[in-house]
Amino acid sequence: MSIESEKLNQIFSRINLEQIYNSVVIFIVAVILFLAAFALYRPLSMSQVTQIQQLSKQQNLPQTQDMALALLEQQHIRRGQYLKLMQAYQQESLRVRQLPPVSVEMR
Repeated sequence: MSIESEKLNQIFSRINLEQIYNSVVIFIVAVILFLAAFALYRPLSMSQVTQIQQLSKQQNLPQTQDMALALLEQQHIRRGQYLKLMQAYQQESLRVRQLPPVSVEMR
């Protein structure tokens, strides 16, 4: 028994408190990354699917419309693809707002 307790004491004496903290932080980061990756592959809700359908019918933003049509053709739409569509929608709508107005003389 004393030999085993001495071995355990040697093992515990090698471990620093800083190593324990680092291990806990690494574990927490790994769990967060796993949960984030899992969330990206979950299926969409019905409201998100209807939003994709609305974006595919609008004609103001043609690139977003094309992307939404391509997503609707797929059998399974992942949340990551939906988030890319929303990012493209936001960027394209900002570009449209930033364009200078067309004057009447430029016909």
